[in-house]
Amino acid sequence: MEYSILAESFKKMESTRKRLELTQFLVELFEKTPHEVISKITYLLQGKLRPDFEGIEIGIAEKLAIKAISKSSGIAIKKIEEEYVKGGDLGHAAAIILEQKTQTTFLMENITVERVYETLFKIAKLEGSGSQDMKIKYISSLLNDANPLEASFILKILLGTLRLGVAENTVMDALAIAYSGSKENRKILENAYNVSSDLGKVAETIATKGIEGIEKFQIKLFSPIRPMLADRVKSEKEVIEKMGKEFAIEYKLDGERVQIHIENEKIELFSRSLEKISNYYPDIIEKIPKIIQAENAILEAEIVAINENTGAFYRFKN
Repeated sequence: MEYSILAESFKKMESTRKRLELTQFLVELFEKTPHEVISKITYLLQGKLRPDFEGIEIGIAEKLAIKAISKSSGIAIKKIEEEYVKGGDLGHAAAIILEQKTQTTFLMENITVERVYETLFKIAKLEGSGSQDMKIKYISSLLNDANPLEASFILKILLGTLRLGVAENTVMDALAIAYSGSKENRKILENAYNVSSDLGKVAETIATKGIEGIEKFQIKLFSPIRPMLADRVKSEKEVIEKMGKEFAIEYKLDGERVQIHIENEKIELFSRSLEKISNYYPDIIEKIPKIIQAENAILEAEIVAINENTGAFYRFKN
C-alpha cells in the first residue's frame, strides 16, 4: 500500500477536530487498506508499532532526526535548526527543507506503508554500539525516497509528535462502519479491545473475519486487560446516589496499580497504562509463587511500600 495514501489521510485528520469528520476520514482510509496492512495502519494511527504491553518504543531524539534530515537533504544542520525554531514542528520543518534539497536520488524506491513500518520497527529494535549511526542511516533512507508530506509524517511518528486528535473510540467507530456496515457494532469491538489491549489485532480480525471473529475474543494470559477507571465524585452523598443502597468500599492506597499474570513459573506485571513493569519489581516476582498458589491466574492489585517493623504503609513516592 502506498504510504502517500496514509500521509494524505493524516493531513486531513490534522485539519479538523470534529469527531464525525475524523470518523469519515478513517472509514475512507480503511476502505483503501488491504487486509494484510490494516493492523500496521491501526498501530501507526496510535503513534506506535505494537501494543503497549510489548514494550516496543519508536521514539528518537530530535538531534538525531535533524542529522538524518541533513544527511538526506544535503542542507546544513544549523539551517534545519533555524527552520525548526521558526515553526516549532520538526516534521513541518523537514517538509520545507526537503522541498529545497540539493541532493537528488535517481534510483528512488517507492515508499510503501510496509516499508515505512518495517524500517521504523528496525529502528525501534536498535541498541548498543553503532546504533545511532544505523538509525540515521535508516531514517535518511526513507527521507531520500519520500516526498515532503510523507517525510513530515515519518518524522512525527518517529518523534512521538503525531497529533491527529483521533481517540481509540473513534477508530473503533470507523472500523465498525467500514467492516460491518454499522456503527452500532462498536460496542462489540470495544469488548474485544478491552480483553486484548491490542487495537491492531482487533482491526485485523474484523477486516478478515468480521463480527463473528470479534465475538470470539477472550481473555488471554500475558495480554493485559484494559483497566476500568473510576469516576470522581464530590461527596459521600453522591456516591450513595450513584451506587444505590448496598455497595462495597475499600481504602485508596498510595501505590501503583498492577495486573499480575501467572502461568506456572512465568510471572509478568503490567502497569495501569498496560506497560510491562516486571523488571522494576524483582522482589515481588520472587515472592508471588510463595503467596499465590495458582497455576494460571490474572490478578489486580496495588503495589505498596510497607515498613517491615511496624506494618505501616509508606508514602509510595517517598
